[in-house]
Amino acid sequence: MADLSVSFLGLKLRNPIILGSSGLSSTKEGVKKAIDAGAGAVVLKSLFEEQLRAELAPVAGTADAHPEAEAFLAGMGMNEGTNEYLDLIRDAKKSSDVPIIASVNGAGDSFWAEFASRIATAGADALELNLGHVPTDPSANAAAIEDRLVALVTAVAKSVRIPICAKVGSSYTNVGNLGARLAKAGARGLTLFNRFYRMDVDLDAMSLSAGPMRSSPEAYHESLRWISILEGRVGAELCASGGVYDGLTALRLIAVGASATQMCSVVYAKGYGAITAAVGEIEAWMDARKVARISDLRGRLARRNSGAPELYGRLQYVKALTGQG
Repeated sequence: MADLSVSFLGLKLRNPIILGSSGLSSTKEGVKKAIDAGAGAVVLKSLFEEQLRAELAPVAGTADAHPEAEAFLAGMGMNEGTNEYLDLIRDAKKSSDVPIIASVNGAGDSFWAEFASRIATAGADALELNLGHVPTDPSANAAAIEDRLVALVTAVAKSVRIPICAKVGSSYTNVGNLGARLAKAGARGLTLFNRFYRMDVDLDAMSLSAGPMRSSPEAYHESLRWISILEGRVGAELCASGGVYDGLTALRLIAVGASATQMCSVVYAKGYGAITAAVGEIEAWMDARKVARISDLRGRLARRNSGAPELYGRLQYVKALTGQG
């Protein structure tokens, strides 16, 4: 029987399938279902700074707009909201024999640095920083946006000893350069990529509405390209996210250099059994080809191990357009 175990963020996972941050991992019951289904690790649902501030808003509105009173209430409200999240970490760890990775999404360096320390104390094995940010200000240049992300990782890394993974989007001038900067700032891993909620328009109501909430099976190609290019070159371990619907897709991503892969949308669509099916598919593929360890496959098709690195860049694009190759 093949050895499916992998190392990610310095943690040993029994297999490379991680349940990604979502509503599926927002309760101890959901976490247990994922573990029972065979997940190698679980990323808890992200705690959003905006979510906590929204919960606080009705209370803050009674403070007669006094700055000191609002500051006090803000701190109190944030703490009350985070206590529930810390309880989730503790409960998940009590019933878990796999790594539990906390996840936060926020913009304030000082708050998240403080909260990260509490997450570590609660028992989380690692912390994923979801650096999702839509740059809606046309005057903000790329350097300023990326500097802000690096500053956030730096602040959090200084406050904890547990490993940090930065989850970033693909819409940056140079994903590789940003990834290297985040690694230098203290991120041991990078999750490629996070996914912004899609927008749509309701013409009858003449209002904005939510677009598709789930990724498609084709979405993994973006992660595959960048993981293949960046593996071994940015100083961080790489985790794939987006479009991982089955075990074969996970294997493709591992072959180009991913240390682990996150599943989410398919679990929403098919239930926690999708995790079991993916793990079984990985094992069957490896056994059929007599691949003893998943580490024997990882990175075999990464750019740095290729004799033709040009295939990972524009040449591949040109060949696709011209029908050559």
